[in-house]
Amino acid sequence: MTTGLKLFANGLLAATIMTGAALAQDKTRVAFVPQIQGIPYYVAMEEGANRAAETFGVEYIQQGPTSTNAADQLRIFESFVSQGVDVVGVSPVDVETLKPAIASARQAGVHVITSDADAAGSEREFYVAQAMDQDLGYTILDEMVERVGADGKIAVISDAPTIASLNAWIAAIQERAAAEYPELEIVSVDHTDGTAARAFQFATDAMTRNPDLSGIIGIASTTCPGIGQAVEAAGKQGQIVTTGFCSPNTIKDYMLSDAMTYSVLWNPADLGYLTVWAAKQVADGTPFEAEPKVEGLEANVRWLEDEKILLLGDPMIFTKENIEQFDF
Repeated sequence: MTTGLKLFANGLLAATIMTGAALAQDKTRVAFVPQIQGIPYYVAMEEGANRAAETFGVEYIQQGPTSTNAADQLRIFESFVSQGVDVVGVSPVDVETLKPAIASARQAGVHVITSDADAAGSEREFYVAQAMDQDLGYTILDEMVERVGADGKIAVISDAPTIASLNAWIAAIQERAAAEYPELEIVSVDHTDGTAARAFQFATDAMTRNPDLSGIIGIASTTCPGIGQAVEAAGKQGQIVTTGFCSPNTIKDYMLSDAMTYSVLWNPADLGYLTVWAAKQVADGTPFEAEPKVEGLEANVRWLEDEKILLLGDPMIFTKENIEQFDF
């Protein structure tokens, strides 16, 4: 090859490499910080998000704390911001801890959205909601009353007391009970540290203190295995109605053994998919329509302009009869 041809070939190769690098940099970079890393719920959410990232040409990364620890979540959030990603999504463990970091990220030109749980009062741009808080709380209690009656006794077990979405669901349950089921008694509301062991302890304590306990509601997916284990250990399968906002794979064995009765949730893979799609829209400066048509998603998505909420849809109910149809 002549010197001229070699120079031309080398220049062409360099131009190709530079073009490839530019294209990689042109990809919208989206990061998401869940409340906790590795549980089936957030694994499913990540799978849906990765599918959307491939569909819409997005670079996606998801990383959360190993427990529902607000300080650890804050560090991960700030790390993504310092890396200069285009959009950071977060499911807050503690809204107050994140508020200053969200404000700083916005000042730095990074888009911030919430998904799975909101950060009301912060500078986040909008919230990708799995379902409305009131609908979730009302649905899970109505289903409970249908099984135990309107004058039963129930215990509530949640995750960390700082998680705003979980507190909103508890408030909706209490509101529904006061308005529609005044004879129903909520005997306790306990908060765990995000571990099944702590939920097991609270469920066992509730059954011990209340021999006539009718039901237990787990407010976080992290509490569901502990509740199921406690019912099995007490030998009360089928005697106490147990439920929660639980992913099917988390409780499938307990449901098949009658240690868990039903679950109210949504498809977290769809939520992850919608979150990435929405992040791409905000990065591109594309406004939402009132009823967005999201390529690759069958859900009836709605944009609630006044509340700045992008809503995935209505809650789903999982029972022993249908739980094996789902894998998340």
